[in-house]
Amino acid sequence: MKNLLLIASLLTHSCLAQQVAVTLDDLPFGYSAGMSDSMKIASAKKILTILEEFDIKATGFVTSSNMSEENQVILDMWLKEAHDLGNHTHRHYNFNEVTAAKYIADIDSCKLLAGEWINTDYFRYSMLRRGNTKAKRDSVYTFLETEDYIIAPVSIDNNEWIYNRDYSRALRNNDEEKMIKIGNEYIEHMKEVSLKYEKMGVELTGRSVRHILLLHANPINAKYLHTLLGWYKSEGWEFITLQEAMEDSIYATNGDLVSDYGWSQIDKLQKIGKK
Repeated sequence: MKNLLLIASLLTHSCLAQQVAVTLDDLPFGYSAGMSDSMKIASAKKILTILEEFDIKATGFVTSSNMSEENQVILDMWLKEAHDLGNHTHRHYNFNEVTAAKYIADIDSCKLLAGEWINTDYFRYSMLRRGNTKAKRDSVYTFLETEDYIIAPVSIDNNEWIYNRDYSRALRNNDEEKMIKIGNEYIEHMKEVSLKYEKMGVELTGRSVRHILLLHANPINAKYLHTLLGWYKSEGWEFITLQEAMEDSIYATNGDLVSDYGWSQIDKLQKIGKK
């Protein structure tokens, strides 16, 4: 009987479209050493054009230390296209290396500096790290709850930042051949992790979960986001909003580990054995 139920679950899953919400961190534009503000604005326009082409309403997370007087127009552009913006701290601290009080002050700094653009209560931890001690973790949780923030989790984690680091270096060196090689490797990596987390989600819940994809506003996505979203579409994935994704019961619990690492929701639930 147990095997029959598993087969039925997998058959049901196979008939359902996978769903994914697209989120981009580090707005206005991040990980772009050597790029002028005008170049960042042009790259941000490319990302927004791609989102529009795929009829995606994304959620962007603002790291206010990335803002300048000139590139703030990028945030205006996001709002003009009816996307949502949330808080992603000011200095993007590694929470392992600072106190809870300093981290909370950094969240407040982002609210102060970017509050006129942030149009939701969403908050995403920098590096997804929620505290390497229970006291630190719980202290920030209490603050977020008091301030009515909504923690924005991730289900599809990835190493996009590594590919962007190498891509940006090749971009600065005008190494077109290397840029193409890295870009192609990036797309293959994203395919692999997307399918991995889809499989893990089915194993945890017996169904396809509503995924939340972690990306960043950066040079590699200005070039390759179209290819990535095109792959999702060709595989039958449906694009949804972050709000719609978070209606999935898999996000109903914080599922937290006290850890030095920032885990995806699926990783956390698997590690603590919640189903």
